[in-house]
Amino acid sequence: MQKNWEKEQKNAGEELMRLLAVMRELRSEHGCPWDREQTHQSLKRYLIEETYEAVEAIEENSDEKLCEELGDVLLQVVFHAQIAAEEGRFD
Repeated sequence: MQKNWEKEQKNAGEELMRLLAVMRELRSEHGCPWDREQTHQSLKRYLIEETYEAVEAIEENSDEKLCEELGDVLLQVVFHAQIAAEEGRFD
């Protein structure tokens, strides 16, 4: 049982690193123009919207919707963290 948990934890860490790399690429000069021009202010509405959708999934007791919406919230968190890192705001 312990080995399975360790394997799942390692895979999750690898997937998170992959997500961070994708976001860095999207924000790079070779990435997506829309992603590059986003700021904390321009993304604020999306973070709020995705958070409300996650809360709605919780209220509906829908694991399937919650899983999807938490993924969307995570993407927003990573997006904001990348912007802050680029600006030297996070160590």
